[in-house]
Amino acid sequence: MSEEVKTDLKKDVQNLYQEKNTLVEEIRRLDGEKIERLENANQELEKRYEWQDKERIKLIKERDNYRKQVKGFRGKKWSNAFRMVMALVVLDIIILPLLIWAFRIPAQWMFIGLGTITFFGILLISSYLSGTSPLNTGEIRKAITGSFVIIYFAFMPLVAFGSVNLPADEPIKTIITHFTWIVGAIVIFYFISRTVEEYVKAKNQ
Repeated sequence: MSEEVKTDLKKDVQNLYQEKNTLVEEIRRLDGEKIERLENANQELEKRYEWQDKERIKLIKERDNYRKQVKGFRGKKWSNAFRMVMALVVLDIIILPLLIWAFRIPAQWMFIGLGTITFFGILLISSYLSGTSPLNTGEIRKAITGSFVIIYFAFMPLVAFGSVNLPADEPIKTIITHFTWIVGAIVIFYFISRTVEEYVKAKNQ
């Protein structure tokens, strides 16, 4: 083999070594970039995990606070409802009879006032407790039933014990009898309608 060929081979070997070294450096550079990207991605994931962990803890605290607020609100709601009921009782039993007596208004008007006050009072209280509109069908049904029952329980003892003097003729007795039947029908209709409503809700679910 001639010297010239040997020289060419040496040059080729040197070029191959240089290319090898270049490839090794390139591989190292790519590995370094890959490791750097992986480290950055790992740091980003750790940051996201920390953020999600903080958000989870924040949500847990918010949930606990919300439960406390709901519990407190329910207690406050029932407390306010009790005050409303007591105000309604005071209006029906004390203030209304005092006004009737003070202004010498005929006793019959007491039942009209009693029914009106009780109707709107029960309507407001039931809608406040249920959180629905006062014009909701269920709330109006409760108010009508409650007002008729209250009037009946107030009317019958007054008539029975002679506190309210009514004519003893037949039309008055007929009115009292019919009123009793009306109150009974309203109460029965209330419970039947409630049963049907619950059945329809259960069936739709």
